[in-house]
Amino acid sequence: MESLVKILQEQKGFSESESMIATYLLANFRKLAGMSTRELAKNAYTNSAAIVRFSQKLGFTGYTEFKVKFLAEMMQHINRPSNNELLVSTHDSIHSLIEKVTAIEIDTLKHTRALLDPEAFLRALPLFSKSEHIDFYAMDNNLDIARIAASGFIMANKCSSVHSSMTMQYLQATGGKKHLGFFISRTGNNRMLVDIARLLKMKKSPIILITANNNSELAAMADVTFTVASVENMEELGPRVFLLGAKYVTDILFAMLMTRLDYNETRQKEQWLSKNFRY
Repeated sequence: MESLVKILQEQKGFSESESMIATYLLANFRKLAGMSTRELAKNAYTNSAAIVRFSQKLGFTGYTEFKVKFLAEMMQHINRPSNNELLVSTHDSIHSLIEKVTAIEIDTLKHTRALLDPEAFLRALPLFSKSEHIDFYAMDNNLDIARIAASGFIMANKCSSVHSSMTMQYLQATGGKKHLGFFISRTGNNRMLVDIARLLKMKKSPIILITANNNSELAAMADVTFTVASVENMEELGPRVFLLGAKYVTDILFAMLMTRLDYNETRQKEQWLSKNFRY
């Protein structure tokens, strides 16, 4: 789900009346907590019905639900450090780097949380339940996140495969019908991954995607898309920001799957591993 604050700022596809509402909300959000729909309508030079329609256009049942979400996002938005404060430079001391990297990673998680739609996890759950095997599709550093996720999913009784070779990933896509395709792609437009996704769609295999671009080719084919934060410049850790957000999503999915298991069985696995293997 795209940031609500960003939607109001960009005002894409808004009518003149909706733009006036959005502008007022952004400028006066501190006053909204105790403001009724009628008062907001009066201050924004519109009517109560228009406020309700505006809230519903953005995917909410009404103004009250919209207001709760909007105020929560605005508080996160205003508390975010400015970009300049987070830029890593050659002049930074070790102490400064520790503080900046900590701030960047905390900010990434908060931003990703604002982008995530809880309903996406609910849509993903039956895909995991019906699948006998999870096939990961990723390249470069994203393979590291895939491997971490796969090891966790195995503990949650979901067999997973991660292949670094693209040839093996193509072959993997020709596997059984009850396989779930799990893609991790920052741009969502990688040519080889798009080819694999098309093959899976022809087989009617379900697809889950983690990406920073929910308007990508992969997102158009995915059954469930999780959009996470990302930045381009290296001074803000560049692609590593996406990796952090992607791992955050896989950790939530792991926790979701674990809550459906018998914890005694999981503990027995851990005890067996600790007894038979030395790390």
